[in-house]
Amino acid sequence: MDEAGVLTDRARLTAVAAWDGEHPELKRRLDEVATRTAERLGFPISLVSLVLDSSVLFAGSHGLVGWIAEVGALPAEWSFCTTTVVEDSVHVVQDAGTHPRHRDKPTVTEEGGARAYAGVPLRTPEGQVVGAHCVIGVEPHDFGPGEIAELERAAAEIVAVFEEHRSRGPVA
Repeated sequence: MDEAGVLTDRARLTAVAAWDGEHPELKRRLDEVATRTAERLGFPISLVSLVLDSSVLFAGSHGLVGWIAEVGALPAEWSFCTTTVVEDSVHVVQDAGTHPRHRDKPTVTEEGGARAYAGVPLRTPEGQVVGAHCVIGVEPHDFGPGEIAELERAAAEIVAVFEEHRSRGPVA
């Protein structure tokens, strides 16, 4: 399936919607996981993203500043996490400034933009890839297996938090 097909897949989007990425208590818990990941790996930014058909919502975050922090989302084509979801695999970018897929994105070209990215898919128990958990740095970085393992451990925690929230149903 091509990128557009993955992003617009009805079953995947239904799974994204079921995770309720804007609930305040859920967001607080996801922010905590993002903060721990950033601290453990020594990166300024960590995100819990939900990839919609044309945008990426930050359900949890640490270290965002400026307009991105205010909006809490990006167009899908600007986000590294979109690639993680479309490829359904770990996505690592050691130097975004030289990476052919990412070097021209506004998130890279803006002053202080992203240079390093590592993200792992967030997969529902039913197998739908709905988003990514990632770290972003402002300097190039060669990611090691231990860093990827930490992202995967945190991603499993994130899925458990989402599923616990989903199982409780809507809160009035």
